[in-house]
Amino acid sequence: MSLPAAFETLGPLADGVGKWGVLRVELAPRRGRTVIADQYWRIPLQVLPPSYQDADDQAYVYLLNPTGGLVQGDRLCTEVAMAPGARAVLSTQSATKIYRMDEAYAEEVNHYALAGDALLECLPDQTIPFAGSRFHRRTRVDLDPASTLILTDLLAAGRVARDERFGFDRLFVEVEIRVDGEPRAIDRLELAPSEDDPARLGLWNGYAYYGSLYAYSPRLDAPLAADLANLIERRDNVYGGAGQPSTHVAVARVLATTAGEIRDLMFDAWDLLRRALVGKPARALRKL
Repeated sequence: MSLPAAFETLGPLADGVGKWGVLRVELAPRRGRTVIADQYWRIPLQVLPPSYQDADDQAYVYLLNPTGGLVQGDRLCTEVAMAPGARAVLSTQSATKIYRMDEAYAEEVNHYALAGDALLECLPDQTIPFAGSRFHRRTRVDLDPASTLILTDLLAAGRVARDERFGFDRLFVEVEIRVDGEPRAIDRLELAPSEDDPARLGLWNGYAYYGSLYAYSPRLDAPLAADLANLIERRDNVYGGAGQPSTHVAVARVLATTAGEIRDLMFDAWDLLRRALVGKPARALRKL
């Protein structure tokens, strides 16, 4: 994997600096439930045993980083493979904190592969880049045409409660969605406050939280995408919208002033899509 252009001058992360967390999980249906059929993990990444919060076959799987956050030189690599018929909600135990760095950066690489009619609802907690941090994350999702995906990503401007906003050095986030090997959506966000003020009009425009949502399903049609856009555009105190970059794909982007506002809106967006694509309402995630 090549580095984002702005990180190339910093070079690849050196061995022996920071921690290299690895997580590989295979999910498959077994005896009426989705289970973890195979797993491998290395600290600072772990996976907890699944729970079944909907009282059906769908597994709720939580990823855990017991170190509390990322420091310079840390690398997190997560791979999740889902067999046909597997259904899972994937989330984290808490927010991802990116700590101050004297040099280098931290990186996170995620790859999700869905076979057949697998279902993945990936709903991680927010990422909080501290002042002086540098971080890039790349997420790639490979989908079968029959599979279903709902993926969210939440970013904070910093430690907002401490009035720390856009104090980080550089942030790069990329999401790529492929269906049957063909790119269907590629979304990139790069912020470098020393070069261009993210708070200005045309970027975050004074808001402190950013949320994005990506969905794919053979059942996702234009009316459902329009319902998603209407839900977002009619909400008070937030700014955002949604659209269809390609057939059966919907993408939404939202800005909000508080973490509560963006969490509530993203929950309602998940609920709308889940009822239509999965056949059941969203529920508050029970952290284990």
